[in-house]
Amino acid sequence: MNNPITLITTVRNGDIFLDRFAKNIKASLRPQDRAIIVDDGSDRSVSLPAPLRNDDRVTLLIPGPVGRGAALNLAIENAPTDLIAIQDIDDLSLPGRLEHQSEFQSHNQDALIFTRATSDPWRPCFGRSRKIPAARLYLGNPLHHSSLALHRDVWRRAGGYPTDIPCCIDLEFYLRACLVGGASIWRLNDVLIERNLDPKTRHFAGIPAKTYHITRQQVLDRYHARVSQSYWLAFAKIRNILAGRKDHAS
Repeated sequence: MNNPITLITTVRNGDIFLDRFAKNIKASLRPQDRAIIVDDGSDRSVSLPAPLRNDDRVTLLIPGPVGRGAALNLAIENAPTDLIAIQDIDDLSLPGRLEHQSEFQSHNQDALIFTRATSDPWRPCFGRSRKIPAARLYLGNPLHHSSLALHRDVWRRAGGYPTDIPCCIDLEFYLRACLVGGASIWRLNDVLIERNLDPKTRHFAGIPAKTYHITRQQVLDRYHARVSQSYWLAFAKIRNILAGRKDHAS
């Protein structure tokens, strides 16, 4: 039997997704798995939909508006298993996700384990998984936080999710987990999540562009000195130069 996983989700005013999410969680959890949902200050407090109401594998926490980083930390602190998986309220886990990730983690305890999504463009894949260097994140973030699985020790060594920035908490956590906590990043070639990409309903589409770009740069600058020099950093520097020229021309 594969190791049990606790699937964690934070939600703030995500009522329109709760019923779909509940059905997906019910179908995804194996007998040994658990789930923790944290209501991060919804205007109307979350109540468990009918499919989950009497399921003793599911726990609902209502701490108030603590912020997403703190809500994720709270969920992981309260998880009854050491293996953790993330799922956003508006995304779906596909069949086999938890089984695949728990099996991979049993041989890679220090890994941040991601999967591909149905919306990802097709690319040739060789082997079951691919290791991604932390420097790759300086060119762009190809990882889906909603597909992440990790051991609680990785989260603990990294010091948890950040609670002092308005966005980009996933990027900050990945870099700190790798460059401070000694973790590695792996992405399974399996397509195991379905993402909500509708800007009208996806929470993160509402983050102001200026806030996002400023915060992202602050996060990258915070860890730049720790990143080994590589062609990824060279590509990122070239892209930033070209972007600067484009902005100047406009």
